[in-house]
Amino acid sequence: MQKSDLKIGFLTIPDPKDKTTWSGTYYRMYDSLSQEFAQVKCLGPVKHRYWEKKIMDAKLFIAKVFHRVFYGKKFNVAHNHTISKYYGRYFSRLLQEKAYKVDVLFAPVASVELAYLDTSIPVCYYSDATFSLISNYYDAFKNISNKSLSISNEIEQQAMDNSQAQVFSSQWAYESAKKDYGSKNTHIVKLGPNLDEAPDPQLLVKSINDGVNVLFVGVDWKRKGGDIVLKTLDILVEKGYKIKLTVCGCIPPEKRDYMRVIPFLNKNKKEDAVQLEKLYLDAHLFFMPTRADCTPISFCEANSFGLPVITTDTGGVSSVIEQGINGFLLPYDASNEDYAKIIESLILDDDQYQAVSRSSRKKYDEELNWTSWGKQMRAILMQLKS
Repeated sequence: MQKSDLKIGFLTIPDPKDKTTWSGTYYRMYDSLSQEFAQVKCLGPVKHRYWEKKIMDAKLFIAKVFHRVFYGKKFNVAHNHTISKYYGRYFSRLLQEKAYKVDVLFAPVASVELAYLDTSIPVCYYSDATFSLISNYYDAFKNISNKSLSISNEIEQQAMDNSQAQVFSSQWAYESAKKDYGSKNTHIVKLGPNLDEAPDPQLLVKSINDGVNVLFVGVDWKRKGGDIVLKTLDILVEKGYKIKLTVCGCIPPEKRDYMRVIPFLNKNKKEDAVQLEKLYLDAHLFFMPTRADCTPISFCEANSFGLPVITTDTGGVSSVIEQGINGFLLPYDASNEDYAKIIESLILDDDQYQAVSRSSRKKYDEELNWTSWGKQMRAILMQLKS
């Protein structure tokens, strides 16, 4: 299909071409839209005006002190009227410049940027969650004052109201947008992996009988369920199974003889990206029993390598992993023994393992990839200008 001549403005605070921001999701979105549209103009990274930034920081500091003194709790410095007005002015000003004349704005996870944006350009807001969801979900929001939470929800509502289309990566987020914020033109478009290229399917044929290479990729060991991983694999090792675990992205607080740790890989570096792909290629299973997640793109990466994903039914995970198709979803309160039984069943039944491995790759090919994402987003963005 020929590229559309619609001019897209890509609205983000950080540089969307940096593969390390938001797990590379900005970059993949930018690259995917560039395959569908002849012109995709980046509005980020934000270039702060010195005194404006100083004044904003001072106001945020005062708000933090006020909320701590009068409410005895934290102030949400990431979602509030002060920072939202600052970025609203910044992008409104930028869009008036000749170099940034665009037809449609695409604004991923940009509620703060959109709430006070003053423009007549149609806006598509994309996110993996709503503030209503994450404020009741992630531990980081547990000690924030009710006043600050209310302000943050106002920002989310204004962003919804200021956008002509709202797109989410999961049914979980989609339903919250409709129910909690009354979103009108709402869609679900699933994400893809942070990979330059998926491997040849012929390279993915492997047996699990002779030993199991388990892969865990995550920055937050505790939130991603790392402690459950070790306790589960301990059970299997005690039963005599040959287990190797590779942890990438963090340093676990505990050690195991069967575990190797790769603390950090920078996907902006070619050699690091190649090393990460080798980790996926050598693995049999991707095991991440996450405690809280919106849409983990590492699951899409795992599926592109034909890896069944063992995880938890929480947040937006069920929009990525389908039970018995590209992985296994266990209840949040599942025991270590429950996880061990799932992995053991795959070890003892190689035919089952091979079937789930093939269907994992099929799930990636048909759904969890950036080509599919781009084509769906093309239709939505073009609708806004029609």
